[in-house]
Amino acid sequence: MKGRSIPSPCARTKRPLAWLGGIMMSGLLTSATALGAELTPERLDRAVTQAQNQLIKAQLDSGFFDYDFDFLRGKPSGKSNIVRQAGTAYALGEAYSHQRTSELRDALQKVVAGLAGQSIAVDEGALVSFNGKRSGIKGGATALALLAELYYYRNSGNGRFAAQREAWLRGLLSLHRPGAGFLRAPDSQEESHYYNGEVWLALAFYRATFDAAWLDPQLADVDRAMMAIYGKEPHIGFFHWGAMAAERRFRDTGREELKRFAQSQAKNYLISLRPKRSLNANTCYSLEGMIPALTLTEPDNALRQPLEARIEWEMRKIMRFQIQPDQAQLDMGDGIALTSPHLKTYAGAFIAGRRNPLTRIDYTQHCLSAILKYRKWQKTGQ
Repeated sequence: MKGRSIPSPCARTKRPLAWLGGIMMSGLLTSATALGAELTPERLDRAVTQAQNQLIKAQLDSGFFDYDFDFLRGKPSGKSNIVRQAGTAYALGEAYSHQRTSELRDALQKVVAGLAGQSIAVDEGALVSFNGKRSGIKGGATALALLAELYYYRNSGNGRFAAQREAWLRGLLSLHRPGAGFLRAPDSQEESHYYNGEVWLALAFYRATFDAAWLDPQLADVDRAMMAIYGKEPHIGFFHWGAMAAERRFRDTGREELKRFAQSQAKNYLISLRPKRSLNANTCYSLEGMIPALTLTEPDNALRQPLEARIEWEMRKIMRFQIQPDQAQLDMGDGIALTSPHLKTYAGAFIAGRRNPLTRIDYTQHCLSAILKYRKWQKTGQ
């Protein structure tokens, strides 16, 4: 984009930001503090409030959310994605568990009802479908819907979705292949790295919520398979969901191999999956995996210092990607700023990156979840 003007809404050139002066020859910043965004409890709490309020404001009558907005084009794409809609419900559920307000409860209830309305019967269970047909089933959307409902139930005590919860659980279990992962959908013979992690986390959270000993043999098989598959061949799509699931399972079972697996997933992220840092990309998803692993890593573990340093670096960076209530323009680097009258409508949302002036519900979803996890770690170390 260097040397070119940006079309509507409007663009103008400005001086490079001061923190860019800290870039080394490798293209990385010399330190996390060079990014400038403070990680004080007050700053983080404000970011959480702004993000969850923006999602509540973006909620539609259907229960789902206004999907995206491209500030460069000055309009939304007109698309949507049922997995990301369900993921946003999951993030609101996590927010509700931290701050039990009526606004979060009502928004969560509304989206869980919307996801229930998008579910279809499959064998003895149900799975979420974006088009109401078997061809539109998304196993990952069902897993995230179940997680959202579990957060709703655990924190409100309201069992209105109990039957739907059990149907979703049975639907997900029907996708499981013994000794392996989960089919993308009933009529598929393929697995998804994302869905494997999402379903594993949903089953782990269900077991942490209910005294369902009958689930233990199948869940133990899932534990073994996930650790075997992704311990051997790590994958970026599985990483953050898998680390969250392993951390949850370790806390519930005390099995050391789950703790080691969560740590190994974070180590793989640092060494092989994403060894190079990026100033421009929204990497909130990575924090969702790294922070749970950090909570399981002792101070004398060799992983602790590099993991903690990377988390701080990424946190400081992504805090700059949240649209502020009084923000009038987006810094896109190379002395270019994008000014848009639409920014105030999306205050609290997170953008895709410094060079990608797009907001989408999953960017805000992942960042809200990441900040909540970091804030909890600040308070408790867990």
